Amino acid sequence: MITPMRSSRPTVSVVVPIYNVERYLRICVDSLLRQTLPSMEIILVDDGSPDSSGRIADELAAEHDCVKTVHQQNGGLGPARNTGIEHASGEYVGFVDSDDWVDPDMFKGLYDAAKRRHADIVFGGHKDMVNGKVNTVKSHPLAGMTLTTKSQILDIRERLFGHLPDDAEIEAFPMRVWTGIYRNDFLKEHCLRFKAILSEDTIFNLSAYQQAQVISFTDGTAYCYRMDNQPSIMRTFSAKKLKQYEGFIDELFHIAEQDPRRERCLLRAKRMAIDYCRLYVGLIAGGRLSWRQQLVETKRLTSSEMFHKYCRDYPMDKLPRQQRLFHEALLKNGLNTALLLLHMRQLLKKRIWK
Repeated sequence: MITPMRSSRPTVSVVVPIYNVERYLRICVDSLLRQTLPSMEIILVDDGSPDSSGRIADELAAEHDCVKTVHQQNGGLGPARNTGIEHASGEYVGFVDSDDWVDPDMFKGLYDAAKRRHADIVFGGHKDMVNGKVNTVKSHPLAGMTLTTKSQILDIRERLFGHLPDDAEIEAFPMRVWTGIYRNDFLKEHCLRFKAILSEDTIFNLSAYQQAQVISFTDGTAYCYRMDNQPSIMRTFSAKKLKQYEGFIDELFHIAEQDPRRERCLLRAKRMAIDYCRLYVGLIAGGRLSWRQQLVETKRLTSSEMFHKYCRDYPMDKLPRQQRLFHEALLKNGLNTALLLLHMRQLLKKRIWK
């Protein structure tokens, strides 16, 4: 069911994929309804949610002319966003996860920058939120810059593959789509769509950066990323997750191999593979598994094709000290040590958040 929309073209279409978010959906949509940018549309894509999210979405669409709902069978985050893109009529398209929210000036800031710079894409920063309070403010590292040449854009695009061995920074380069907006005609012209894959934002942005003529970055941090204890596909352990990680890393390497800067991009992708190994063991350590089960799952990782193909010949001496100790433990089959390091890291994180 699709609710009717007015005929004039909206400024920004905000796509909100929905799945099991009945607790958060109204908060998310209320923040979009309070935007200072006029003439926006909000597209709620009910991805076959088994809770009451779909009903709430219909109620919101009935209450507000700028909201429309689309219901579909469950297909995952990427396909839900694609459905939203297909129904978007705005000049620009943005994405907001349905358990997050945004400050009132977010889309005005992005849209004004896009029009001022004639940009295909504009990105800002975000805030990590814990229990409704700001935990960390993360400005975009390129805030205030505008990339207007292919060389400039490709220099930055390379960073989406991951860190180089000598990179000093620890934080990954921002890859999420929800801090930005994309020119709708640009998306359509280049048939830019999400793949049904884990970390779909990175793969999507690799294509978007490749095609863009102008990319601008603002100093805004108006996106509020919820970091409470709600379930997350990226933070919940599942035995299927290893195959999903391998699928993403394989796709990343496939793209890197076709890049004109092949060797550098492949080296960055190897670092990404190492980071995903650490993330996977972190999920194991944070799951409700016995110690024996944790060892079994960690062994499954070190026996995987991803680990052997992409992680074994990386220059270990270039990794930050803690990461080097962890990865050396995996390489030497010191699974107990690797797990203990991850458990210690998680305990420290919990203390910081308290």
